This record gives sequence, C-alpha cells and structure tokens, in this order.
Amino acid sequence: MTTFDSLAEYYDAGRIGYSNDLYNMLLGYGLAPTHHVLDVACGTGVASRPLIENGFRVTGVDVSEPMLTKARERLPAATWVAGAAEALPFAPDAFDAAISAQAFHHVDRAKAIEEIARVVKPGGIVGIWWKLLAGEDPVKQLRDRVAEQLRVDPPASGLTGGFKEFYGTQLLRNQQLRVVPWQVTVSLEGYLQYERSRKSVRDAFGPNAGRYFTALENGLREMIGSEPAPYLPLRYIQFLYMAKVA
Repeated sequence: MTTFDSLAEYYDAGRIGYSNDLYNMLLGYGLAPTHHVLDVACGTGVASRPLIENGFRVTGVDVSEPMLTKARERLPAATWVAGAAEALPFAPDAFDAAISAQAFHHVDRAKAIEEIARVVKPGGIVGIWWKLLAGEDPVKQLRDRVAEQLRVDPPASGLTGGFKEFYGTQLLRNQQLRVVPWQVTVSLEGYLQYERSRKSVRDAFGPNAGRYFTALENGLREMIGSEPAPYLPLRYIQFLYMAKVA
C-alpha cells in the first residue's frame, strides 16, 4: 500500500481542479480533441476530467489502485491503468499528448520525462503543472502560522528547487512556462478535505497531523465567522510547463 492509497477518499472530496485559462493555454499550444492524452500520476482523474467531459480520449496511469478506483467510478469514459510514472506500461508512440498535474514532485522527474518522451509521439504535447496558494492569500498565511505554532516548517505545495529536468533534456523542445493566476471560491468543508489529502502535510507533521488539521479548521472558522454555509475565497498561482516531444 502507498501513502496515496489512504488519501483517495480525501482526494475525491477535496480536490477542485484547475482553471479554464490553463486548459485554454494547452489548446492554444496545439492540444486538440482528436488527441489521445495520457494523464501521468492521474490520482482520481481531477486534471483530466475537463478533457474527458469535452470528448478527449484519455488514459490515466497511477500507482495507487484506490485512486484509480475512484477515477473509474467518476469518469468511466476514460481508461485507468495501474503503473508508475518512471516505468509507464505502454508501447512507444502510443499517445498524442501527456499531462501531469500536482504530481511531478513525487516522482523521479528525469526518468518520468524520459518515459513520457518514449510513449508520446514526436511533436506531441507535454503539459506539466502545479498550483499554489499565492503568498498574500489569507488561507496560505494562516497555514504558515499554524505550522509555526506547531514548530514545523510549512509543507511545500509543489515543485521546489527549479525544474532543470524539464529544461535540460534533449527529449523535449520548445519548452515554455506560463504563470496563470486563478481566483476561486470553495466550501470550508471541501477545503479541509483538500488539506487532509496533502501528502506533504502528513509527511511534515507526522503524528501531529491531527493537531494541524484541528488548529487550521479553528482558524478558518474564526476567519469566516458564523456564516451558515461557509465558503473560502482562494487566490492561486498555477505554473504550467509546456513542451513538445523532440
């Protein structure tokens, strides 16, 4: 069992996806509904759901069978396959494009890019992205204060230390980075489920993760007040890396 197996329920309930602007940038870069798209480290299918719902042919691959079970339940039109990003269980040139969202910091990045370049046709599109709460977002600032109170460094939300594997490889060409801001409103309960789905939080707080979740919920409820159906406005920054297979 992987750590992600135990987080599948939280992923399914708390992950909200990504902005329309991000997908429009992929379309502007050449992604087309006729393409067969591979979603690498797909989890429950959050990133590829907009593609599936708009008629794209999608295959998702992930190491966690409970995550794939959720994807199959929610998105039966796609194909969901067990496998690792570093050893994709597909033939060369099997796909027209590949995406991977909020996942590459959990894998061997160089090996995963090598595998993507193997299974995606030459000229095919690769899109890899993360979204992070903006530094000035009040929820982000509250998270950091709670971590400080518990004497833990705030858990990372995505890629750290640059993405040299993306820019330094000869397997990709025409590499580009787009920074896409996004403002969205989510329910308090949905956001708390998202926090519980973050592996980085579990890793950072260990046996004190429960204390973190409780303190964060108390802080968020104090921030929102006594609304009967509380919602949180969030300000995200999305980092979209796009390239084509050489």
